[in-house]
Amino acid sequence: MEHNLMNRTISALLCCALTLALAGCREQVEEPLLDTAVTVETAAAQTGDLSTQSTYIGTISAEGTASVVALVSGNVEQVAVSVGDAVSAGDFLCRIDDESARLSLQNAQAAVNSAQESYNSALANYGGANLPVLQEQLRLAQDNYDDTQALMEIGAASQAEVDQAYQALLSAQAGLDAARASLNSAQAGIQSAQVGVESAQYQLSLYNLTSPISGVVEAVNVTENNFTASGTAAFVISNGSNKTVTFYVTDSVRQTLTPGQAVTVNYNGQTYEGAVTEIGGVVDAQVGQFQVKAVIDGAQDLPDGLSVELTTTAHRTAGAVLVPSDAMFFEDGVAYVYVVQDGKAVRTDVTIGLYTADQIAVTAGLTPGNEVITTWSSSLRDGVDVRLASETEASSGQAPAGDGSSSAPAQNSGAASSTETAGTEAEG
Repeated sequence: MEHNLMNRTISALLCCALTLALAGCREQVEEPLLDTAVTVETAAAQTGDLSTQSTYIGTISAEGTASVVALVSGNVEQVAVSVGDAVSAGDFLCRIDDESARLSLQNAQAAVNSAQESYNSALANYGGANLPVLQEQLRLAQDNYDDTQALMEIGAASQAEVDQAYQALLSAQAGLDAARASLNSAQAGIQSAQVGVESAQYQLSLYNLTSPISGVVEAVNVTENNFTASGTAAFVISNGSNKTVTFYVTDSVRQTLTPGQAVTVNYNGQTYEGAVTEIGGVVDAQVGQFQVKAVIDGAQDLPDGLSVELTTTAHRTAGAVLVPSDAMFFEDGVAYVYVVQDGKAVRTDVTIGLYTADQIAVTAGLTPGNEVITTWSSSLRDGVDVRLASETEASSGQAPAGDGSSSAPAQNSGAASSTETAGTEAEG
């Protein structure tokens, strides 16, 4: 009797254990798949201007005068001042016949318009900068290839049909790549033409001479309806309260300087403002660079022969494609960025021009509007899936937990400004 009771008890316990085990199995939840997407921050490539400042060592002198030198040759059409006239910085002094320069500017602007029309035509053909027409063709080709493979697995399609679908997919991808290259080329054509406009505008500005400083006209060496040669000191302006600072630059910097360009002199905690008045056209034999002079306002307290620091714009570029410096990477001397396309990071090699600590001008490889990745991650590589940090934060209502990404380390190989000492320039 007791034996039967024990058997029934054991059987009951085994049934309970089996029931609990089965219930536990049913409650198991499948583990979620690992999300390999990298969370990134991006910025759009934009068109803009970029310039850098350089610091030079200059020498103070008591000249107090500025010679306004004609940088072009031609017939003098108008002289607006006479000896003894008081002038302010920026006042118009004379105009040289600029008909040829205006024609050059018109031609340069026509080239820009033509390049822009070519770009707009390409955009219209492709349905927009993101190439939606070709993107849709690629998607359909991918779907067709996937479907044909699935049909072959069940015997409803042949290997030849799969190969044909694959070739169609490759053709669609090649068409998309060619369209992107075409748009990049058209955009580069616009930028190149815009540089021509800027150069023509600068040349046109040289035909109008203005006073770089405030003062009194001491000499007028040009007359109306007479020819003047490039290099002629057309006017001399004096101001007893000013001092002159002389410094030296390389040829590349000399070509970017313009008369009247602002300069800043710093000495012993004091700051003095001034303007470039003379730009040498011949290399100084002793220094090996080009001499430049600037007149400094209110610097009577600075003794002659004093060495001071002078800062001015040394390099500039206009209408360039600009990206944050954090977006730039380098490998084996090749500069590249990651562009976000269809939810993936696409490595894009670029050619860079002028740069500062914050921005870099890209001369080839990008177009305005391209979304470039500005954060670094050890998982970031060509073709990896990415998600935008802004979208993650918006969906979760808080900052993402993170996937190892962080602000990209500075990739620049130089700083935003360069310094010249003892007549030697370090240019970025």
